[in-house]
Amino acid sequence: MKAQLQAYAEKLQTYLDPTSDTHQKLVQKGLLLYRQQLVSKKNFSSPIFTAKVQDVTPVQVTLDLENPENNHCSCPQEGICRHQMALFFSVYNQIGSVFDWVQEWKKNDSTFAVLKNMKRGSDLLEEQTSAPLTGHDAWINRFKKSFHNIDIPNEYVFEERLKSVYYRLIEFSPVEREWKPLYQLFVAYYSIKAANELSINRNFQTQDSFFSFMMQEVEDALKKLSISVQPFAFDPYIAFLRNDCTALLTLNTYHSSEMVELYMILWSHLFKQTIWRKLELERLESDSDQNDRILLARIHLAILCGKDEIALQTLKGLNRNIIYFSQYWFQHLQSQKAYSRLSKYITAMIPFISDYLSTLESNFDRYAFMRMFFRTVDDSALSDHNPVLMEKIYMKFLPYSYTQYNEYLIIKQKYRSWVELQHLTGKDIDSIDKLKLETVAKADPQLAMPLYHDSIENLLENRNRDAYKKSVKYLKKLRVLYKKQKKMQMWESYFNDLLLKTKRLRAFHEECRRGKLIDA
Repeated sequence: MKAQLQAYAEKLQTYLDPTSDTHQKLVQKGLLLYRQQLVSKKNFSSPIFTAKVQDVTPVQVTLDLENPENNHCSCPQEGICRHQMALFFSVYNQIGSVFDWVQEWKKNDSTFAVLKNMKRGSDLLEEQTSAPLTGHDAWINRFKKSFHNIDIPNEYVFEERLKSVYYRLIEFSPVEREWKPLYQLFVAYYSIKAANELSINRNFQTQDSFFSFMMQEVEDALKKLSISVQPFAFDPYIAFLRNDCTALLTLNTYHSSEMVELYMILWSHLFKQTIWRKLELERLESDSDQNDRILLARIHLAILCGKDEIALQTLKGLNRNIIYFSQYWFQHLQSQKAYSRLSKYITAMIPFISDYLSTLESNFDRYAFMRMFFRTVDDSALSDHNPVLMEKIYMKFLPYSYTQYNEYLIIKQKYRSWVELQHLTGKDIDSIDKLKLETVAKADPQLAMPLYHDSIENLLENRNRDAYKKSVKYLKKLRVLYKKQKKMQMWESYFNDLLLKTKRLRAFHEECRRGKLIDA
């Protein structure tokens, strides 16, 4: 028992991170329960300890000294809990000092340890960092055990149960800081594959939110990995993922989009060596199975390799669902400032965008999609490099591109086109951005005048007091525009004709008098 318990104690030293608030509280609360002598009815049957821990409510605790993943507590908390820690301290006290164990554990976060772990990127490249546990195989085995025989009675608890397993596995992150994001990536990656297998086996088809959550976890891990130089010790782990992820394109799934999206993210942000991407593209081109996921992957790798002719040709064989994945290609090319290449792909995607918009149920969704599209391609930057294409797109997708086109025309000082846009989309003065209208009126008063004329006529047709008051307000502004151009005779002629046309509208004439447009 002593050897088993000592080995377990050493494992626990590596599993628990002294820099983690969660783990610190676990140790503190476990110590408190142990010191209050709330652990009772201990029993040992190699390699398992069982006991009762008296908390607010009593719980039954099981510690497996050889396989900590099998530890169990009747409390609702997933993973290591304070009751398991209390039992550990109680039994460890039989072979060693609990105080010394805690102090040894805390040393992992001492100032000396922090300074020792602060290395330059070149140091990390030169040294062979020792991998936690015994490599990625040990990680995968741990993951498999955690997901094996997980109790999911129905799909309504699917997400809750799998998230619990995920968070429990994250608690076992390596102590070394540079290893944490890689471990997180592995846990998230395997969780997606395990969830997919469970979905297929149990015929669960409505778990989109869980897969979306896990994709965010993958992206978070990749972002953390990207900000530091990867040590050589990572190489076998990266190689494993590079080989394993190819199965995402062919495995049975109810979540095809998530599978190919995961594949694309890994190749964009983790597998960056040119030779890797070239070999993967060759593999995809020679693959006898040409399902949609493989075609999307081929486009993605072709774009990463700069093989635009392959990507653009493959595009033609897909339907409007390609729109979802195009954001990754636009973002990649935009980040590379490859505006000439970006223009090619945007042009190729125009028919798909039109088709996709027609499937959306509401104008709200169409406006939202176009906002996302312009944000993804960075239309303000692209309009500087290819204004002809951007104007074509703005015009093509009106009215859903109105906001972006409206802004573009003001920035480019295309005021005549701006006024035409307001007429084309049926905007009146009330719905036009006031600052933009003032900008146009100041730069070229004559261009803004028709907007006031139209709005005044439309308001007068409403034949109510509020409309008349608003008409007078616009007439005053219109008079200022005539005055700026020194065309007061034209103003007098226009206004007198208006009064003549509206001679039966006494209320309107009253408002004109109140507004001092005509004499009392």
